[in-house]
Amino acid sequence: ERKMGSMEGSVWLGAYIAMNLFTTVLNKMLLATGGLPFPSTMSLWHYLCSAIGSVFMVRVLRVTEPATLDLSAQLKLFAFSILFNVNILVSTASLHLVSMALHQVVRALVPAFTVIIMYFWLHKKYSTQIHLSLLVIFLGVAIYALKGEIDYTTFGMSLTLFGAFLAALKTVATNVFMVGSLKLHPLDLLQYMCTYAAAQMLVLLLLNGTLQETLEHLSTHADSYTWTLIILNGVGAFLLNVVSFVANKKTSPLAMNIGGIAKQVLAIVFGVVWFHTEVTPMSLFGIAVTSAGIGWYTMVSFNDKRPAEKRPVDKTPDLEAGRAKESQG
Repeated sequence: ERKMGSMEGSVWLGAYIAMNLFTTVLNKMLLATGGLPFPSTMSLWHYLCSAIGSVFMVRVLRVTEPATLDLSAQLKLFAFSILFNVNILVSTASLHLVSMALHQVVRALVPAFTVIIMYFWLHKKYSTQIHLSLLVIFLGVAIYALKGEIDYTTFGMSLTLFGAFLAALKTVATNVFMVGSLKLHPLDLLQYMCTYAAAQMLVLLLLNGTLQETLEHLSTHADSYTWTLIILNGVGAFLLNVVSFVANKKTSPLAMNIGGIAKQVLAIVFGVVWFHTEVTPMSLFGIAVTSAGIGWYTMVSFNDKRPAEKRPVDKTPDLEAGRAKESQG
């Protein structure tokens, strides 16, 4: 049963990496062609599609019984949606203050922040080998990403580090909502979070005029190809969010972080093979080091889970209790 659970988690994680890569390509196509020139508008579109899709799945198709939540739970979910939006806004802002290469390297620290958050919030400890594998992954990313263009301000670096921390916190919080005391189904969590987040983003874009600019742009520039890309992008975002939440529940926040880095490596390899993008020997070496670190992490993670049945159950209150109950169901 433990082995089947690990295999199921691996399948969902693989699906997450594939959908992440697919949606990233669609995002870049829309931004490059000018279909949706504003990243914040694209985020709003993703929220709306995910909210509509998840509400339809839960309320109409009844894929799962809708959760009954009290005011306290609703407030927690509202705060969670704010975290999602702040994470997006901070990440977007930091991109304008540091070079892309440095931004990529700092984002490789997300797994480290996740380990810290898991320790202080959930009292989860990782083995020395896990820590070392994360170090190898970070060094690999630094090798293939840094090519001399290190440009930043002190504020920009601080904001980028804060964004990496928020990304880690978001992933851990997502997991806790599903395996902690609330034990929300991924679709339940998605419908509440995306509905709240869409409302917040809509107000922001109305206030700063971005929504009006986007609508004017679409009315004059969008053709059938653009609308096809926009629709595919929305559907892809909904599927990515579903797969992401399920994979997070079936695996762990740290595994999701590693999956995100694996997606970056696959994107580079895809660019080399498909678009014949030129890469330097140093970049190839960095990709190899990163891949080795990911492989090491995967091997150690599976080995750590193998004897887990024989070890005393961790006393982390909500997290482990939720997972134990789920495995019995």
